Amino acid sequence: NVSVWITKKFAPGFHEHLISRTKFIDDLVQNAANQGVEQYVILGAGYDLRAHRLSLPSTLKIFEVDQPEVQQRKQSKLPSEIPNIKNVNYVSVDFNRQTLKKQLINAGFDQTKSTVFTLEGVSQYVSKKALNSTLEEVAELSKTTKAIFYLSYVDSLLKTNPKVCFGKGYPNPEKKAKTIMNLATKVGEPWISFYSAEEIKAMLLKHGFELKQDKTLSDFN
Repeated sequence: NVSVWITKKFAPGFHEHLISRTKFIDDLVQNAANQGVEQYVILGAGYDLRAHRLSLPSTLKIFEVDQPEVQQRKQSKLPSEIPNIKNVNYVSVDFNRQTLKKQLINAGFDQTKSTVFTLEGVSQYVSKKALNSTLEEVAELSKTTKAIFYLSYVDSLLKTNPKVCFGKGYPNPEKKAKTIMNLATKVGEPWISFYSAEEIKAMLLKHGFELKQDKTLSDFN
């Protein structure tokens, strides 16, 4: 895999971090499903295969939300015998014309059922206004029932003090941080939004969520 090779060459440890983050979310979703959560919404799903990789119960209703062209490309490459294929509802949202709430409800989302929402590796690519709007809609969708919301974000320290983010003894952290961001820009997906832990907490509290955990790179490692 070329992307893995490039990542390991220019920013050692970054690929391993993505693996550990994926494992953390896998466990979160699996445990929630095992404890009876009834719906799972993958926001900005992209080519996520969690709905098919994990041993999720057939009673768990799954919604994958993304742009229609991304979903069409993904579905065209999925093998017909992949597990849980019939239990995934693809929800296309054009945020210029449609709302997340309306599209999910139209796809069969039940506002009375407990739900786990995940937004993995997306927040850095969208505006803070867009993230705030998404949180507002998720809060509205789940205001009468239990909801778990997982959100990953890029710490603003990556721009102001990369050494803190990369850990003690990591060589040339400033250069590595710029390399990661430049690579993202070159493939057409620039990182435009960075957050402090306090900013994320305030945003969640504003919309009625209670912050349960704030995991850092060192926690994942």
